[in-house]
This record gives sequence, C-alpha cells and structure tokens, in this order.
Amino acid sequence: MEELIVNIKSKRLQLKTTIMNLPPKPKAGLYIDDSNLYKRGKATGWLTDYKKLYNWVAILNTVVHARIYMGRPRYEPAKTISEALETYFERIGFDVTIKDLKRIRDNDSDGGFRNKCNFDVEMHDEIMQDVDDLDIVYIASGDSDFLRTKENVLKRQKHIKFIAYENNCAWEIKVGSWFISLDSIKDEVDRDINKTKKPGVKPGEVT
Repeated sequence: MEELIVNIKSKRLQLKTTIMNLPPKPKAGLYIDDSNLYKRGKATGWLTDYKKLYNWVAILNTVVHARIYMGRPRYEPAKTISEALETYFERIGFDVTIKDLKRIRDNDSDGGFRNKCNFDVEMHDEIMQDVDDLDIVYIASGDSDFLRTKENVLKRQKHIKFIAYENNCAWEIKVGSWFISLDSIKDEVDRDINKTKKPGVKPGEVT
C-alpha cells in the first residue's frame, strides 16, 4: 500500500514538472499597466520604453499577446498626445485598452487634484482569458492587486513574472522568484529621451 501511494505521488510530481517546464521558445503574454509604470518610473527617475520591453521579452519568447492599459486625459493637448501614443502602440503590435482618467481631489497634490485610472479588473480578466494560449505571463506592474492574478495563473500550471521598478513596487511582489527588476535591465529598456548622440552621426547611420 505504501509503495502504491509513493508511486502515485511520484507520477503526480512528474506530471506537474512536465507541465511547469518551459519549452525552448515559450509562448508569452505581455501585459503593461501604463498608469502604474509611468507613475513609478517618474518617482524612480527614468521611464520604460515599451517597444524595448516588448523586444526584451521577445528575445527568449514567442509573444502571443501584448496588451497595454492606458488612462486617457480629457483635456488638451494631453488628450491628443495620448491618442497619438495609442496609435503608435497599436502600430508596433500592442492591443490597447483605454479609460478616461478620473480627476480626484487630493490636498497633497499640486492643484489639489490628481488623476487616477485602475485597470486591475480588466487586466486580470484578459490574462485569464488568454492564459490557455500561453506558457508564461509577464505583468509589467508593481501593484499588489495582481497577486490574485498570480495565484490563478499558477493554478493553471503556467509561469508568471512581474516586471517593475525595484524601489517602487509592492513588497509582496519582490519576495518571490517571479520578480524581475526593471533596474536590472535598465540599459535595455530605458526610454532615455535625452540620450546624447555621437557627434557627426546621422539618424539611421551605421557606425
């Protein structure tokens, strides 16, 4: 009887290990919480280039789903700029989900108001909708609301990674092996809008 129980446990472990092992080129989903990353990036002192982040994920994975969740300002010129960004992200391969920003009274903020836009429900629902297509999920957010999503993804025997700023991230996310610090890959994903070009080099010129 004991031998039978050991055999059953061994087979279950083998099955779990087989399911959890990643193939050489895993099918990945990238889900970017723009509101969270933009706010945390400003606090950290540098911003993430989402195209570079997509390319970083694509080096080791086949990206099956790439989604960005953005808040849209209601005032100009910020609204027009936001719409241009939406078009750009769609052109480079992202599906973009939009909500109007909510203006909330906040006496600690400049002007007494701050903008707010949460996407945790939409992101969770779409990740769980997509998860059967995937081997691994990448959530670009430091929001602890997605710990519920992590548990549900793991229950489906899929891998998950959080990508967030080291010092602007919920501690519950940073304690596990599922955390990737943006600071550790800064050279590869930094937006770096003030990058100094080499003198005498024209855009697109190979040096």
